[in-house]
Amino acid sequence: MLRGLLTVAGVVLGVGVFVGMHAANRSVLTAFSQTVARIAGATELQVTAGDTGFGEDVLEKTQAAACVRVAVPIIETVVDTRLKDQGSLYILGIDMTGDRSLRQYDLEGPDDSVVEDPLIFLAQPDSLIVSKQFADRNALAVGSRLRLGTVDGEKAFTIRGVMKPTGLASAFGGSVGVMDIYAAQKMFGRGRTFDRIDLAAKEGTTTAECQRQLTTLLGPAFEVQPPSARGQQFEAILAGYSVMVDVSSAFALFIGLFIIYNALAIGVSQRRSEIGILRALGATKGQIRGLFLGESLMIGALGSALGAASGSIIAGWIASYVSSLIAGVYGVAEHPSGTGVDAAILAIAAGLGVVVSVAAGLAPAGRAARLDPVDALKKGTLQTLSSGEGGRRTKVAAGLAVLAVICLATHQDRRIFYLGYAAAIGAAILLGPLLSLGLARALRPVARWLRPVEGALASDSLIQAPRRTSATVSGLMLSVALAVAFGGMAISSYRSIVDWMTATLAPDLFVMPTASLELQAARFPASMAEEIAAIPGVRLVQRFRNGRITFRQKPAMIVALEIESIVGTDHREVVAGDPIAMYATAAKGEGVIVSDNLAQLQRLTLGEVIEVPAPYGVLRQPIVGIVVDYSDQQGSILIDRSTFINYWRDDSVSDFRLYLAPGAQIAEVRNRVLAHFAGRRQVFVLTNDELKKYILNATDQWFGMTSIQIAIAVLVAILGIVNTLTVSITDRRRELGVLRAVGAHRGQIRGTIWIEALLIAVIGLVLGAAVGAVNLYYVLQIVRRDVVGMRLAYIFPLAMMIQLVPLISLAALTASIWPAESAARGSLIEALEYE
Repeated sequence: MLRGLLTVAGVVLGVGVFVGMHAANRSVLTAFSQTVARIAGATELQVTAGDTGFGEDVLEKTQAAACVRVAVPIIETVVDTRLKDQGSLYILGIDMTGDRSLRQYDLEGPDDSVVEDPLIFLAQPDSLIVSKQFADRNALAVGSRLRLGTVDGEKAFTIRGVMKPTGLASAFGGSVGVMDIYAAQKMFGRGRTFDRIDLAAKEGTTTAECQRQLTTLLGPAFEVQPPSARGQQFEAILAGYSVMVDVSSAFALFIGLFIIYNALAIGVSQRRSEIGILRALGATKGQIRGLFLGESLMIGALGSALGAASGSIIAGWIASYVSSLIAGVYGVAEHPSGTGVDAAILAIAAGLGVVVSVAAGLAPAGRAARLDPVDALKKGTLQTLSSGEGGRRTKVAAGLAVLAVICLATHQDRRIFYLGYAAAIGAAILLGPLLSLGLARALRPVARWLRPVEGALASDSLIQAPRRTSATVSGLMLSVALAVAFGGMAISSYRSIVDWMTATLAPDLFVMPTASLELQAARFPASMAEEIAAIPGVRLVQRFRNGRITFRQKPAMIVALEIESIVGTDHREVVAGDPIAMYATAAKGEGVIVSDNLAQLQRLTLGEVIEVPAPYGVLRQPIVGIVVDYSDQQGSILIDRSTFINYWRDDSVSDFRLYLAPGAQIAEVRNRVLAHFAGRRQVFVLTNDELKKYILNATDQWFGMTSIQIAIAVLVAILGIVNTLTVSITDRRRELGVLRAVGAHRGQIRGTIWIEALLIAVIGLVLGAAVGAVNLYYVLQIVRRDVVGMRLAYIFPLAMMIQLVPLISLAALTASIWPAESAARGSLIEALEYE
């Protein structure tokens, strides 16, 4: 019974992690797509130019297109509601005169009259429509006043309509508001620009045909896509997380395989006599093999079912974590209503669970089938490694290691790189039993020194039966290796980001229109720079503008700087190019500087002429420098502010960066800035330390999976060690009985089992650290090549390994409690009669 439960637990672990991680990823993407669809309504196509927006002339050109039936401008923004426990409110700025043909505003009661005559709504710029959920949560009704933060400071808005909880009003859990687009332009500093255009094609014109016409009409800077394409863009943003999910899932399935293997090996060991009797009575090898494979198939099916159920629970936890990433994109978190465990994920997970179970049972089943009836009555022979087997393992492992090295030398092709990665892990798995045996022999003197009798017995048990512990050690080794890789990646990322912030973010104060760095919800007019510069204590003011664009079909960040002013203050690392010449060339508008991660992801080189599509022309300039810049995970393009104004025709500012005069106190200048704009503009002023802390907190979200890997490692330790010690006691029942008969007391028996568990933990930790060191290298290469393009320094997470030692050791001791008591309290007469 226990053996069956442990076997099922191995399947549940692998399948549960696979289902949980993939379902969570799917559910978040589905929730985002549903939100996009709710906001889009009957919109067939959307015209966008990234986050930077575009002028009103683009709207006029779109509306005049022959294929367009209706085209309406849109502004999206997120504001702080100032309401307790409410958070942010997603605001959709619309042109009420045309928008009703695309979106239905199903209002409560007779309030629809407010919108039946759009002029009434337009004539009152403080008008706001909210969802019923939002109104009910905050005790609001038609006529209520709601204060919201705008670029002109906190303003009172009047609720003139409450939408029923359908369609648009159900997005973001009802945290949605609607206002007039021209009021939104003023309130959120958008000038005369729009974020996008929603449109529908004329009857008789297909969406695809209209898309082609508008793409030709507007040029390469504009994307004309159906609303569903926004989900694909968000999926691109989460691409790095998805790769890590795939790596974690693959390791989880590998780990589950070893737990299953070990549990099935227990069955062969415990039922040797039964196998011998069946063979003596005429059972064929095929029947014996089928008996064990059938058992693994049944347990695989049961474990897959339970794994799918547990995966749904895991998916809920992970989805809640990942959904916070949506808040970084939209500012309002969309919590998935379900876990997204669809039929496809369940089918794949069930298939993998069964395949892994059967694969894990092949070796024990084959061993049972080959067992001679006479040998079946011999004790302990099943758990030894033959010299021939060790030699074969070594040769195959050496071949895989050579293959891994060759793949690394020619790793330009993505498939070859991952083949080499798999070969390296395969070599480590094959060498696991041999290395475990060598470590057990090396640790024997230490164990004897600690406890002469118990230590020697525990060490000899591992040395005499290496096959018994090989699967447990391999599973623990892979778990620790995974934790090491993610831990090392997190540490290296932190250090790289800290170094970048130290070199780049030198200003003393940052003046921003919103409290969030990720959101472009509002912008400042450029004229504010003169006002800030006149405040006592301010020495230099830099205007900063950024926005996400599409570059070569991938998202990237455009960063507009006053490059001449940053030459003496910016010390970011230059990967390629002359530090002096590149800034001088870019300042004259004759070249661009790209981030190293963009260069890695897009295969860009110094001197290459790139084309950056902009609303008012295509920016064609050479790359004059490649620098370390982590402004965006998908990469950034740095240009001079004058170039941005020329090609985007927008001089608004994302934030101002202030350098203080010598002797000026940061707190005093900060208060002066806030006091200067109090009641006139909404400003948030962060110190240098506060901004860096904000960025590091945001980084935590992307590397939060490290704790999950450590939890998996501990769980593997417990399951695997319980398995190993159970079969150890079964194999040594007579030996333990003899020890009891010649005077060994129960405490010594317990001590032997405990030390054996600790030795397994130590061997797993040592091998895990070694394999983890290799795994870390590969994961850092994956991050550079396929995730975010960051060249992360190789830093082994020594502190985390030190923390894992007591954690895994405690797990081992916990796992050994039941087997130790079973051995210490077992019947002496039955043990001596055994076999």
